[in-house]
Amino acid sequence: MTADIAPTVDEIHRGLLDRILTGYYPAGSKLPSVRALAQELRSNPSTVDRAIGRLVAAGRLRTVARRGVFVEPNHSETVESRSVVARQLDEVLLRARRLGLTAAELAALVGDALARVDALPRIAVVECNERDLRQVQDAVRRATGVEVAPVLLQEAAGRRLDEEFDAVAVPIFHLNDVDGLVADFDRVVELNLVASPTALRGLIEVRDQERIVVVAPSRRGVQWMTAVVGQYFPGRIDAVQVGVDDPRQLVGEPVVVVNNAAELAPEIIERIGRVIPIEWELDPRFQSSLHAQVAAVTRKRAS
Repeated sequence: MTADIAPTVDEIHRGLLDRILTGYYPAGSKLPSVRALAQELRSNPSTVDRAIGRLVAAGRLRTVARRGVFVEPNHSETVESRSVVARQLDEVLLRARRLGLTAAELAALVGDALARVDALPRIAVVECNERDLRQVQDAVRRATGVEVAPVLLQEAAGRRLDEEFDAVAVPIFHLNDVDGLVADFDRVVELNLVASPTALRGLIEVRDQERIVVVAPSRRGVQWMTAVVGQYFPGRIDAVQVGVDDPRQLVGEPVVVVNNAAELAPEIIERIGRVIPIEWELDPRFQSSLHAQVAAVTRKRAS
């Protein structure tokens, strides 16, 4: 597929299904909007919507009015995953045969590839909401060059992540939240996240306001958001904690800064002057050393 040719419905359908089967979109998670997916996949909203419709009809996704599209739990992942992998493997082998590789050469290549994959460290990334989880997962994958398993905090109760994975990557502001999920904090890699340039530009653009409101679902989240916003906004900063304070008090506010875990109702968002979402990304100063930190943790475990 070239950059000039938009992917077909079949290709979008297969790509979304792959993401569901591999846990990129875990069961119960909310998919990005059709428009956001169309932009990411270099397609158009109509094509993406049709592909999603197929997955809804197949029971892979469900649509919730005014909330979005969610991944349905499914108990046939093993069989369907094999089907998807077999199809992709057929495509690769067909191309290899056309290039003249023999069966013995292909078997050797597959054996070498399996050895490399089995030697890769198993990394988990922990976050408190789906959107941030996908973004941090992608960032860690790009920085380390290995596959990363997503773990939602609210779904991890009772697990020992340092027994399941070679390393557990956690944003600094969630370190306390994984206290009961790991037995050995030497297996934990702390992630230094910063607000995205888009979010920072939004904060700079409202510097002329007398006050703004930050919204987060936890006390620690409110404190963290206030500290981040305070670096760029010189005025008064008030706070609303979702689940404690009444979110209806945000109606009519000129500027509200919200993190992705807050999940304000659409009818409230529509009645706010401007909403600035805080998206997180790896601190560039930290990103270059992340690969070395993960390698050090996994070497320590192997020894």
